Amino acid sequence: MPPERPVKAPSGTHNNSDLLVWACYRCGGFDRWIDVEELYLKAFELAPARLAWRTRGDLPDYKKCAKALQELEDPKRSDHLGLVAKQTQYLRKLTPAGKAWCEKYREALSALYGGGAVPASSSQDPAKLIRHVESTMAFGHFKRTGAVDCELWQIAEALRCLVDSSQSTWMARIDSLTSAAERTSRADALQFASALRESLPQRKDFTSLAG
Repeated sequence: MPPERPVKAPSGTHNNSDLLVWACYRCGGFDRWIDVEELYLKAFELAPARLAWRTRGDLPDYKKCAKALQELEDPKRSDHLGLVAKQTQYLRKLTPAGKAWCEKYREALSALYGGGAVPASSSQDPAKLIRHVESTMAFGHFKRTGAVDCELWQIAEALRCLVDSSQSTWMARIDSLTSAAERTSRADALQFASALRESLPQRKDFTSLAG
């Protein structure tokens, strides 16, 4: 069945429909059927701040991912129809048109979802992130001393990631904190994020993590 709405070029801003199609491509979904859970994990890897649990930034939220897929496949709302084929409830694959779309816009999609930080959805409240950071030992130590030399697990708690998360995940969390601090005009949280960005690459316990 042909798409009911014309397929558009990728948006210049982050959105979940473009992300899922690109994640399917990055999973190799142009030559095999992939389980939706593999698709969700790849999308989370590319854009953790958009798809994480509200209270656990290191975990993908299945409901957010499933809702994004539902919107992608909604014949009344989606402008990506015809890019992804459905075999069963759990299996998806790029159509030839989907593969061609990803390859045509590879540069733009890579720039948006190529491993750099992808901000949280606008529906996520930056004030909640700031309140979480304020409640942590790492931020309290920074407020008292101006230093971020506390234990790595304390910093991980503030950034809502695991101690052994990849370096790219840590940096994405710092970018999310920076964005939240800017949106809420919190200079102290912005200074905390900047201090973490500068100091973490100097720590042996951080540089030992996978990139």
